Amino acid sequence: MVMGRYLVVADVHSNAEALRSVLDSADRLEPFDAIWLLGDVVGSGPAPNECIEVLSAYPFAGVSGNHDLAVLGKVSLDRFNADAAEVCRWTRCRLTLSSKRFLSDLSIRCSVGDFLLVHGSPRDPVWEYVVAASQVRMLGPWCEQRHALIGHTHRPLIAYMSRAAECRHPAAPTASVQKLEGRLMINPGSVGQPRDGDARAAYAILDTSVGEVSFHRVSYNVVAVAQSMQQAGLPVSLQRRLHVGY
Repeated sequence: MVMGRYLVVADVHSNAEALRSVLDSADRLEPFDAIWLLGDVVGSGPAPNECIEVLSAYPFAGVSGNHDLAVLGKVSLDRFNADAAEVCRWTRCRLTLSSKRFLSDLSIRCSVGDFLLVHGSPRDPVWEYVVAASQVRMLGPWCEQRHALIGHTHRPLIAYMSRAAECRHPAAPTASVQKLEGRLMINPGSVGQPRDGDARAAYAILDTSVGEVSFHRVSYNVVAVAQSMQQAGLPVSLQRRLHVGY
């Protein structure tokens, strides 16, 4: 077990306002040792280079998401809807060389002690959406580590891989603390594009020294981000999603 306190984030999606609010919120709780990043740093939002610059200032371990790979030209945009593909093309034209290097250095899976980090699932680290307890239980054999950390769905989730147990969606309004018991699959939710009906940025704190994971939400300036997207000419549908968290 790697001992420490880790900020777990997924699906930042070029939303620097949300990312900074998450970092400030996590720091106020208690300083963390490193960031564990579960993919999709870019795509959807207006500030890809800014988000990468912020993340680069911290010790971190992380993986690529499908949007990260698409921006680098490593997966086809044919697999994306029209709005997502448009933003990937927009982002591709605006990434700095250092941002491209940052994304290129990310692998599609990463192991840190007892934890597997992937964007999608242990079976398909790029594309699979894990939304149900039945999926989680089936994916246990694909994970060699004790626990799996995932993103991609933009919804917080914690469920057991090792036994037939309930699929728990942590309550959005307040922090939800869970013990690291059994074999767990954990999704912290999305920093930059939540899709669980709560517009606040989502993140998790994984504290291996006490064997707990806690889920958190924090408000940020949604209006400012939507205005930046409008000024950049990004799809209106993605601007609207920020306001409703879906």
